[in-house]
Amino acid sequence: MAKVKSDRALVDSGIKALVDALGYSGAVRFLRYFSKGEGDYVVIQEKIFKGMDLDQIYKKAKEHHHSSKR
Repeated sequence: MAKVKSDRALVDSGIKALVDALGYSGAVRFLRYFSKGEGDYVVIQEKIFKGMDLDQIYKKAKEHHHSSKR
């Protein structure tokens, strides 16, 4: 059975794994994707998706995904 690590040990192991796999600059670039963004997402989301149902949101996201691949 695996030993449960403390949160600090888990974070340290994760950072080490990232640095080992990606190097220091790669690890930093990867972690930047998870940093807190700007603004209030709830307010932004209400503006972007106002009046849309889930099917419309999905269709729009799918179209955007396909157009970004070109």
